[in-house]
Amino acid sequence: MDTVEELGGTYFYHGNANVSPQELFLLIFVEGLANHLGVTVETAATILAGQPILPKRKVLGASGSRTSIASRVARRILKGVRFPEGVRVETIIGMGRSRQTNNVGAVVGRAVPFVGYAQAVIIFALVAKETRNKYNLIARPKDRIAWTYF
Repeated sequence: MDTVEELGGTYFYHGNANVSPQELFLLIFVEGLANHLGVTVETAATILAGQPILPKRKVLGASGSRTSIASRVARRILKGVRFPEGVRVETIIGMGRSRQTNNVGAVVGRAVPFVGYAQAVIIFALVAKETRNKYNLIARPKDRIAWTYF
């Protein structure tokens, strides 16, 4: 048997026999995601570096607050660098909270996890598109995905 064949109304794919059309789509998606996981090292690193895991110094009214590795490193590297003419940039802190700052290091540090999230979304979109294309090449005409957003 080849790696892709029809077998009594079901499919045979890379050693998996009696695979339904839905299972075939899932197997192709998992295979495509596994092929792209080498790219996601940077994605995972940026998301993790932006998580608030380091304790901050205690100040009045901020008990138990934390900061991220990315924020601490960016503030240290860009120490004292400010936006010109008092320009203040709004940044997202945590879930739905925002603050304005003119410190470039704070803006960079708070933006790092969102770069990782964007990379993850792009990778999933690429995998979904490749999955659809490969599935449509393998599947019978009645099982094919006619048209989708990806």
